[in-house]
Amino acid sequence: MPASQSRTPGGEPDIGRGPGDLATLQSFVNTLDIEQGTDALSTPAGLASWLHEAGLATDRGVAAEPRDLALAIDLREALRGVLRSHVTHKAARGHAATANARSAGPSGTGPVATLAEVAGAMRAGIHAEPDGRLVVVPAGSGTQAALTRLLLIAAEAGTAGTWRRLKVCSADDCQWAFYDRSPTRSGCWCSMQICGSRAKSRAYRTRTSSRPRSDR
Repeated sequence: MPASQSRTPGGEPDIGRGPGDLATLQSFVNTLDIEQGTDALSTPAGLASWLHEAGLATDRGVAAEPRDLALAIDLREALRGVLRSHVTHKAARGHAATANARSAGPSGTGPVATLAEVAGAMRAGIHAEPDGRLVVVPAGSGTQAALTRLLLIAAEAGTAGTWRRLKVCSADDCQWAFYDRSPTRSGCWCSMQICGSRAKSRAYRTRTSSRPRSDR
C-alpha cells in the first residue's frame, strides 16, 4: 500500500484497514492527511505516481494532466462525503450530522451528486476471462481508467456487503478513512484512544462549562 492505514497507538497497520481491494480505495481517500496537513495528490505528477504505486495504473509512462488531477480530487472528496454518511453511532450522530450538512452544500451538489457526476465521466466494459467469467473492467487506459478502477472497487464492496463498514473519522480535524470491524458497525472514530478520547474530553468540557454555578 502506498500509505499507512494506521491511526492507532503502537502503529498496528491492520487495525481499521479494509479487506482486499477496498484498502486501496481507503488509501486513496487518505491521500489527504488533514491532521498532518499533507496531500499526496497535490500535483498531476503526484497523482500519476500514487496510482502507479497503488497498482491502479500499469504504465508508469502515462502522465496525468491537470484535468485528471481535478477529477481525482472531486472523486476523493465525494467518496469522503459518502463515507462520512456511513457513521451512524449515536455518540457521533450530532457531530456527523453537522459535518454532513457542511459538506452537502446546495441541493444537488452534495457528495452523492458529485460522485454520480464523476462516475458519469468514466467508461467501463465487460471482459470475458479465460475461465468464462464475465467481469467489468475500465475502458481504455491511462489515468481515467485507473480512477475508474476505484469506482469498480466501491461497486464490488457494495455487492460484498463491506461498503458501509468503510467510514471516515467523525473528528473534523481528522476525517481519516477507516474500516469498522466492530460487530455492531457502530464505530465513529478511526482511533478510540486518540480521536475518541479527544471528542469525549471536549464533550465533558462543554457539559461542565454549561452547568450553572451555585452561589456560595
